[in-house]
Amino acid sequence: MALSFGFWSEQETQVGQSYARRLHELVDEVRLAEKMGFDCVALSEQHVALGGISSSAPEVVYGYLAAVTSRVKLRSAVTLMPQKINHALRSAERLAVTDILSHGRMEFYAGRANTTIAMRAFNVDPNETLAQMEEGIALLKKSMREDIFTFEGKYYQIPPRMLVPKPMQKPHPVIGIAATSERSHGWAGSEGLAVMSNSIYQGWEVQDKLLNTYRRAWKRDEQGPLPRPRVGLPLFFGIGSSDQKAKEDYAEALMHYARISTDAYPRLAKLADDYAYMNESVPAMERAGRDWDYLLNHSATTVCGSPDTVIRQIEKFQALGIDEVLLHLDSVNHEKIMEAIEMCGRYIIPHFNDRNNVVRPTDDILAQIRAMRPQK
Repeated sequence: MALSFGFWSEQETQVGQSYARRLHELVDEVRLAEKMGFDCVALSEQHVALGGISSSAPEVVYGYLAAVTSRVKLRSAVTLMPQKINHALRSAERLAVTDILSHGRMEFYAGRANTTIAMRAFNVDPNETLAQMEEGIALLKKSMREDIFTFEGKYYQIPPRMLVPKPMQKPHPVIGIAATSERSHGWAGSEGLAVMSNSIYQGWEVQDKLLNTYRRAWKRDEQGPLPRPRVGLPLFFGIGSSDQKAKEDYAEALMHYARISTDAYPRLAKLADDYAYMNESVPAMERAGRDWDYLLNHSATTVCGSPDTVIRQIEKFQALGIDEVLLHLDSVNHEKIMEAIEMCGRYIIPHFNDRNNVVRPTDDILAQIRAMRPQK
């Protein structure tokens, strides 16, 4: 089965550069990604973030991208589900409208929130984020599947109402979650949801265990759009003309991202029982931020090198039985991102999905032809 490729961005803006300019650059990156054969575009949702990550309103960006693209899937990765950040019924409305405007190209992946800075800004109780995400997804599905629906839960109580309009895709777009704990992988499988999995830098064995937990728990939702499990892995990505060039261009940026993206996890682990599992990943997170060899070869999160090296690295992830990779292209300037998108489209995607159209050395082809000739 072909491996799907996603372009994943958090709209990270470099020091000294303009947030406004970065947003327009993102649009150019998405349009190039579609041209170069990427299957989907995934945008993060981050609020009041320190530093350069600036993807605070991805639902607005999806509406714009729907008009300037024609083929790629548009995926929230992820929509934050705490009720005070996004009411689930509002999320359903936005999803339905952008699905219509994109002619059925939306996908919805949810998350519970993983930064204390955002939770405190919206007065979110970290003890409630997991339960609110799970209940919010139930409301989201019910509102799209039923003409007139009601909902009675702990956080949401909806009298008989109708979602207007409903999405173009029936019964609704694919729904999934971002998952880093064994518990969330199991829950996603039991609900028949897609999963965007991550081991939080803990390595191959942990990643394989999480995926097996999801698959073992899988139970098809007979009313849902997914006929079988769907596993995606976000991979932090760098590419260059040689391994050394890729390391020079990306190593520090990728290690820096490892440090800032998980900075809140130790604090979260102390704030709520539902986040306590993050304590187990603290040593791996700290090592990934300072040890390039560990980050690249052992954390099961990162690919970086020449096209040939990147292909071998992704093949190792493919051996885990995944359906898609989401290449995180941030932490470097716009020109580097555009170059990486083009190289990926020229060398990486065709290798996995269109091999018989990839030019091979003449000697290799002749050797195969000679081997197939009748032996006298």
